[in-house]
Amino acid sequence: MAQPNFHVCIVGAGIVGLASSILLLRDGFEVTLLEKDGSLQASSSIQTLSGFYKTSEYTTESRRNRFRPLQDRYGAPVVAVHRAFLRQVLYDEAVARGANVRLGTAVKLEASDLKHGVLKISESESICADLFIGADGANSALREAITGRKLKLIPHGFVVYRILIDESLIQAQPSLQHFVEEPVITVWLGPKSQAITYSLHGLFNIAFTRPWSDEPFYTPQKGDLDEFRAELKAEGWATELQELIGLATECHRWMFIEPEIDDENTPWVDESGRAQGAAMGLESASILAHVLNNAKGHAQTGAALRVYEVLRKERSARIIRASLKNGRLWQLPNGPLQRERDRELRNDTPSAGFPNLLADPFFQEWLWGFDATKAMDEASTF
Repeated sequence: MAQPNFHVCIVGAGIVGLASSILLLRDGFEVTLLEKDGSLQASSSIQTLSGFYKTSEYTTESRRNRFRPLQDRYGAPVVAVHRAFLRQVLYDEAVARGANVRLGTAVKLEASDLKHGVLKISESESICADLFIGADGANSALREAITGRKLKLIPHGFVVYRILIDESLIQAQPSLQHFVEEPVITVWLGPKSQAITYSLHGLFNIAFTRPWSDEPFYTPQKGDLDEFRAELKAEGWATELQELIGLATECHRWMFIEPEIDDENTPWVDESGRAQGAAMGLESASILAHVLNNAKGHAQTGAALRVYEVLRKERSARIIRASLKNGRLWQLPNGPLQRERDRELRNDTPSAGFPNLLADPFFQEWLWGFDATKAMDEASTF
């Protein structure tokens, strides 16, 4: 059990920051969360294992290839959860356990002295803590405060266009109703691009990955919907997908980026330390709570963080590599390889090398069969 006077300050009260706080509070740590936004509103969904299972649909011609339920194999089914709802549940639990959550609180970089455990949050107030945890995204203010320089972000040459459509608009179109009648995820594959569509809590979500060769940008921006539609029409994308996007009123886009990490003394648990998002961040939160709880007092904190780095760095990097590999498979140019990929997706039983990594039984076992407690128990002691 942690020492009750060990104070942890988490910068970022997103899903991973809140989950980290709950796990640390469970183990007896004192926890403060700082969140620059004044509310918990969020968009999008995350994919994880819990609660109920979803089926998936892989299509270039509206044909289905469903995942089998995974609950028996991994102890929990795959679930798509809206970020806003999950974040609210985690927030309520963190507060109930005693977290001091400070919304609308930004980090004052120029006045902080993290070497001595002091983080400035206003002209008249500072937070003192034994450990600071970065959970404030790819543009991490905490990381900048620690390193004294701007975060180097590495663009991967792709952007994601995000579109939300009211389900009622789709239900009014007989040719499109089937997209909202069942809880399915549809994956649309094309040269250098892919789209994922799904319905969640009354909104139809479209996430469209596209190549980007112009000047990189590092914060979300509004996209030109008319220009986007014209590009899809010129490229010959499926009529149904174009009709769905035709119902949209706006779109936003952001770049795939990866932060360069070189500091071992501060743990990063979300996109501030990698680029694969909340689902893997929850793993990191669990591992971090384990290593800190196993440390015997302040003197072993540094050693605990080195164990955390060993346990997370390579796995996180492998996830990124796998994601990029899967993207290359899904974005093949038209031709023999593309036709063979489509044949396997439609007809083959998933096996090693299957062109959907989440259905590859070996990769799936490595990804979803991960046991944070077991990994920690097998790690080197300190």
